[in-house]
Amino acid sequence: MPDRGERIRRLVDRRGTVQNRDVAAALRVSAATAHRLLQALVVAGALQREGKGRAARYRFPTIRRRYELAGLDEHRVWHDVSAALARVRPLDGDAQRTVGYAVSEVVNNAIDHSGGRTVEVAIDFGAGAATVITVLDDGVGVFRRVCEDFGFATPHDAIVQLEKGKLTSDPSRHSGEGLFFTSKAVTRFRLESQNVAWVVDNDVRDSGIAPSDVRRGTRVTLTVVAGRVPRIEDVFAAYTDPATLQFTRTRATIKLATLGKALVSRSEAKRLVARLPDFRSVTLDFSGVDVVGQGFCDEVFRVFAHAHPDVSLEPVGMNDTVAFMVARARAAASTSR
Repeated sequence: MPDRGERIRRLVDRRGTVQNRDVAAALRVSAATAHRLLQALVVAGALQREGKGRAARYRFPTIRRRYELAGLDEHRVWHDVSAALARVRPLDGDAQRTVGYAVSEVVNNAIDHSGGRTVEVAIDFGAGAATVITVLDDGVGVFRRVCEDFGFATPHDAIVQLEKGKLTSDPSRHSGEGLFFTSKAVTRFRLESQNVAWVVDNDVRDSGIAPSDVRRGTRVTLTVVAGRVPRIEDVFAAYTDPATLQFTRTRATIKLATLGKALVSRSEAKRLVARLPDFRSVTLDFSGVDVVGQGFCDEVFRVFAHAHPDVSLEPVGMNDTVAFMVARARAAASTSR
């Protein structure tokens, strides 16, 4: 039977935080005994206290590490993170490899692309077996870097392109796949810079753009929930052609609503289809788009489709109005061949 300290740790693992009365009830001990047990765990570094008196709450301590980027090896960072997780909330073998991939890719991006001096890694242990790993660098910011390298106008444009994958300014050294597959590998993914965040929730297979408090540098937040971390092999397989083993599938899930709830112009369509010829199978998610115009649909489903017949376009998430306009454009494309 686990000792009292281990029982308290299991209680914290389930709930995220506990108070003195929670421990007293769970262990069927007095408030004084519960307080003594909790204080012993705080002194040992197994828990940290927030607040004072009866309102005090106890949680697993946040683990922080800071590294100089010059000469840093991403494997060193993962070694430290893995060791910290093993002490508090170990990952199983498959999850260990998946999260190791994600953390290493994020740190590698900071080393190679941020232009910063330091990177800080923090690990928080929340409720429901949720572990949050945050990587923050002090560089120029991921969206600014992408805009400068590729001539995009705004962070929103940069996110739309990053979300497709295969975006790299240095193809001789990088495939451009790292952030794409990292965003699919964890339960929730958040990439922030310039007061904008790209958010991916793999529980509901959705992504979007949100406000952020990160103005300078780049912050990446990886949320990992035990039992909901895919095998890294399965993540790659979902976007890989089984015949060629090439990354040829993508899914434009930044609700095309990122470009606007009403998509009417050819210029909006051209922003959408930029770099789609790099893929063979593309899912276009129209969730949140209320109206599409004839020009937009014609550019995507006739002009682009005619120019790139080897790229399969699969529109999903359409309301009746959007579905009608897409069908109309496809019908026009078939009669013009």
